[in-house]
Amino acid sequence: MFAASHLFAPATLDSEQMGATYLEGGRAVTDFSLVTHEGQPFNEQDFHGQWNLVFFGFTNCPDICPTTMIDLARVQDSVNGKPALRTLFVTVDPDRDTKERLAAYVPAFHDSFTGVTGDLEQIDRLARDLGIVHVRHNENGEDDYMVDHGSAVLLINPDGQLQAIFQAPHRPADMSRDLQKILDHHAGR
Repeated sequence: MFAASHLFAPATLDSEQMGATYLEGGRAVTDFSLVTHEGQPFNEQDFHGQWNLVFFGFTNCPDICPTTMIDLARVQDSVNGKPALRTLFVTVDPDRDTKERLAAYVPAFHDSFTGVTGDLEQIDRLARDLGIVHVRHNENGEDDYMVDHGSAVLLINPDGQLQAIFQAPHRPADMSRDLQKILDHHAGR
């Protein structure tokens, strides 16, 4: 019985040499309702069927967001369709980041990237669920304000579960290596 239990046990990923935090078994994502920069509804079911990299930010961000988006474009190019990988930019500033603004900003980094916006309550729900903190600094009610936010990139598996967390600093070569290791593991290689 001992041999059979080890022979038929699911393989675990050796994540010790990885920079990413791998969540064995994944973690469920609760329901939410947002919209893409193309005006299409986007909810937790839309994570299903492919791998998703998710980054929370805002278009007026002067440093972390554009740098991370450039890094994610390099990661996206490194996997290049093997298997399908979608990269999502979820705004933490929906008052300024309209669909139109996201449509101009997000695909400028990579034409396959998708921007996601919607009601702040729904964004907060998804952010909390995925462990992303964000704080708006708009005490004076002016239009020129900043938003502090977590800089982690999250990997959602094709079953719609949070599978891994890539903390900053993001190094595209390291992220690509870890991502490939995770994808290979899930493909049984």
